[in-house]
Amino acid sequence: MPWCYPCDKYFNTQNGYSMHMEHNTAHKDLDWECEHMHSRIHAGADMQCPFCKRSFATASGVTIHLESGSCSSGLNRHKINDMVRRLDRNNVITRPMITMPGYDRVETIATSRAWNGSGFECYLCTKQFNSLHSLNNHLKSPAHEQKIYRCPNRQCGREYKLLSGLVQHVESESCGLMRFSQVQRQARNGIQNMVGKMITG
Repeated sequence: MPWCYPCDKYFNTQNGYSMHMEHNTAHKDLDWECEHMHSRIHAGADMQCPFCKRSFATASGVTIHLESGSCSSGLNRHKINDMVRRLDRNNVITRPMITMPGYDRVETIATSRAWNGSGFECYLCTKQFNSLHSLNNHLKSPAHEQKIYRCPNRQCGREYKLLSGLVQHVESESCGLMRFSQVQRQARNGIQNMVGKMITG
């Protein structure tokens, strides 16, 4: 699912994402040529998932894959968030948050009562959907989750709901934290470290 990191917005189609990027004047300062040069077309796919061995062009690609829950590892965004919070004890990339135990495990499900006469309405944001299935997909997405990740560059201040958002931000080199190649090297080490911690318990 294409994602615009400056807006923290997801798009259902690549075409919708492309149109958003073309028409949004706030994104004029971003280096799209650089982003294209880091794509699978030019960079290849040498970032490997440590569990299922699927290959990706970038560290953010591996992260999105794991967050999606489609990997044979059984990981998803909730498990990754828990793991990163445990590993990031000094809150370098996570925001310290007060949460109730098990709160992030609550699943919100809409019923036919969400119909408002013209569409299925999200009771959290009032966005309307054509089907109950679409509304429930919206509720399962990170749309209403807290921004738990933050750029470690304190002058930047950007915050994200997903680890993949933070990784994409750093990969973009927009805040000058590190070069793209450094991100890929550190991600390889970080993924291996995370796998090691999972194995040793």
